[in-house]
Amino acid sequence: MSEQVWYLYQNGQQVGPFETQQVSQLFLNNMIAKDGYIFKVGWKDWRPIEEGYEALGIPNPNGSAPLTQEEYKKQVEKRLEGAPRATINGRVVVHNNGQLTIGQGVNISVGGIFVETGDQIFTIGESLKLSVRCDGLPKAFNAEASVIRFNTDTRFPVGYGLKFTKIEPVAQTSIQQLVDDANRRGDRGRFVK
Repeated sequence: MSEQVWYLYQNGQQVGPFETQQVSQLFLNNMIAKDGYIFKVGWKDWRPIEEGYEALGIPNPNGSAPLTQEEYKKQVEKRLEGAPRATINGRVVVHNNGQLTIGQGVNISVGGIFVETGDQIFTIGESLKLSVRCDGLPKAFNAEASVIRFNTDTRFPVGYGLKFTKIEPVAQTSIQQLVDDANRRGDRGRFVK
């Protein structure tokens, strides 16, 4: 039995979790945008769909011909332009008015945040309150979010994937600026092999 460990990000929305076979089938039926992103439990960040072909067992539709240096550079630049998240460093307080944990922010987008913590005290679907302070944002912000996943595989960052359900527009604007700045600087090295 396969595990539901894959998430998709396309058309401004995150969906999942899916099993490997489900994602492969969606791709083969042209239901995943070519400029979409994928995330697998255990990965630190989102990746362009083409970086997941091998992990998903999907044949590379672009063939196996090696890219020229210029073609590779153009592909990397294109990936960097549309990446939906930025890697962050900061403290995140997460609670449900009864239980509380303090974790490390790993990555963020206007849609959500991954919080690294070994405290597995919340459940998938649970509504939480957050207080986020991280490098790159002009000031801390509060938000509400729901738990969409918890990674327990200790080979990778352990913690919660949280989807924002209530966030102030000024915080969203600051987050989007952080993501845009990261893309412009090209410091999203996870795309470069």
